[in-house]
Amino acid sequence: MKNHPRAANNPALDDLHQAMTREEQAHGDVHPNVKRMTAKFMSPLIAGTPSSSLSSSLSSSSMLHSPTFQIPASSELVDVLPFLGRLALVDSQLVWRMLLAFGLVIVSKAAGLLAPLYFKQAVDALSLSTAASAAASTVPLVTAALFFHGVARAINSLAKESQAIVFTPVAQLAGRRISFYALSHVLGLDLFFHLSKNSGTLSRMLERGSRSIAMIFRAVVFTFMPTFIELVAVCVILYRSFDWRISGIVVATFAAYFLWTVGLTMLSTKIRREVKNLDNKISGRAVDALLNVEAVKLSGAERYEVETYDETLALYQKATVRLEVASASLNCGQAIVLAVGMTACLIAAVRQPMVTTGDLVMIQGLLLQLWAPLQFLGWFYRELRQSLVDMEDLFALMRTDTRVPEGGEELPQTSAPVRIELKDVEFRYPGTTRRVLKGVDITAEPGESIAIVGPSGSGKSTLLRLLVRMYDPSNGKVEVDGVDLRDLRSSSLRKCVAVVPQDTVLFNDTMLHNVTYGNMEASPADVLEAVRAAKLTEAVGRMPDGWETPVGERGLKLSGGEKQRVAIARAFLKKPRMLIADEATSALDSATEIAIMRSLEELAVNRTSVFVAHRLSTIQQCDRIYVLADGVVRESGSHEQLMQSNGLYYDMWQAQAQQDVVDAESKAVAAMASDDRL
Repeated sequence: MKNHPRAANNPALDDLHQAMTREEQAHGDVHPNVKRMTAKFMSPLIAGTPSSSLSSSLSSSSMLHSPTFQIPASSELVDVLPFLGRLALVDSQLVWRMLLAFGLVIVSKAAGLLAPLYFKQAVDALSLSTAASAAASTVPLVTAALFFHGVARAINSLAKESQAIVFTPVAQLAGRRISFYALSHVLGLDLFFHLSKNSGTLSRMLERGSRSIAMIFRAVVFTFMPTFIELVAVCVILYRSFDWRISGIVVATFAAYFLWTVGLTMLSTKIRREVKNLDNKISGRAVDALLNVEAVKLSGAERYEVETYDETLALYQKATVRLEVASASLNCGQAIVLAVGMTACLIAAVRQPMVTTGDLVMIQGLLLQLWAPLQFLGWFYRELRQSLVDMEDLFALMRTDTRVPEGGEELPQTSAPVRIELKDVEFRYPGTTRRVLKGVDITAEPGESIAIVGPSGSGKSTLLRLLVRMYDPSNGKVEVDGVDLRDLRSSSLRKCVAVVPQDTVLFNDTMLHNVTYGNMEASPADVLEAVRAAKLTEAVGRMPDGWETPVGERGLKLSGGEKQRVAIARAFLKKPRMLIADEATSALDSATEIAIMRSLEELAVNRTSVFVAHRLSTIQQCDRIYVLADGVVRESGSHEQLMQSNGLYYDMWQAQAQQDVVDAESKAVAAMASDDRL
């Protein structure tokens, strides 16, 4: 944890220091941990030609950009197991856990097979001892056999339970790493991907994919492989004790059980895929409704959302019932196969010459020992198939390549404002033919403030996304300090840029966490300075828990002005070389708009600034104004120059002035009507 310096005789700074200390205790010291995890997790996994590169825009984890690892070619078990092995065993200290787990499997199975043999000796000894003297002489033998039978059972149980204790860290680490890789990869994908995907569905894919790893390990390492070894051992014992026919019945029973299990499971795989897709749809629908609960309420669409949700639930219910029918058929067939196999083995043994009571006990004990994991083999096989289906989705997600590939250059670490230049920039969204931008040329000299205005749909927001490289232009170049953004690392670019958006995105966390998201390495003094510069101190003081007050889902507990001031505080804290304000005051009232604009003007001092605004009065002080229409720059110049040209900007200004007059008259009439009622 960082040791934040404290200032004497400064109560505000002292309170903030204490709040930041508690925040770090709750969240952890994020950046150093991420760096350590990245270095530890990723560097050993460079193998072969990568089928997908895990790039990410996480500025705190620059190592995420360079190492790659090989995604399996398919979700088949032969491809998945080597991948999981590399994933779990990159740490040498975990190798001994894997070896010890295998050793415990062998010990458990060996002890389990010895127990029926000792019990057979005890039963045979009691069966042969008819006279009292003979019975007395066999007591030590029977006692010893029963004692070793109990010891074997105890060792079997102890070794079996110890397997999970020893192996769990390996499986958990593999799950942790795949989750780390998957999330970092998804965060590194371009905005096109995220706009076309449902957040709830993505969340479920990540959750199920990482959870599937433990099931695959458990099914393969501790069920299928040990069961096969045990089958071979039981067949050898029965062959040496009797003849090949009993061993043949065991193999035939096992084969029938396996074929029935595989056949029914393959039939149910299609249903499981349908259930999984409906589950994704249900989760996505619920998350969408909850994230947009305000819009749902304002539209009076609660009934529509619930009915749509219920329709999907009904489909899910029907698919689940079909799946249960398939599962019941599978379990019933398995029970019949095992019962027939056990009966056939005992009848075949009875027909053998010189068979003893102990032989029947031994056969039953060995078969029960072998049948025990078979009782769960069907369940494990079904879960394994489901896990592989989930892994298939995860691998497909991780094979998705970004449309905005990483560059390799870094911007110089300096506080000097940047120079921005857009050269003949064209842009169209993937899969469409409409050109949003048609050869745009824009320049902002270091320290200069420019504004981009125009009617809705003219391409203003698209331009800003190009500036922070959420998109790449279809043609032309976007340069910062003479470097094409496609040649830059995204982390290097975004480290020097601060954005104050129209709708500030806040996390469902404390006020302090949301403010320091602009720079998580900031000291309390830096945070306090940024908060004061953003005029947020008074708002924090009114909150019930001060800095530790939760702001709610997407900041719904804050007013529009408070949310914008949080965004401005983040920008101050980041100390950017370039400031972007995307209609930062469009949703605010006039008084709040004026206060926010003053804070933005303070923030823009000695920084290259780009403003996008609907209200032209908020950007008239900018050094240069670019007027966009239909994807091209129609006019450019200062406010005075554009007003004198009597062009599009002049028409927009006059239209807004007339609208302001109408709004003012409407407010005056409403005020007079209110006074009359009083």
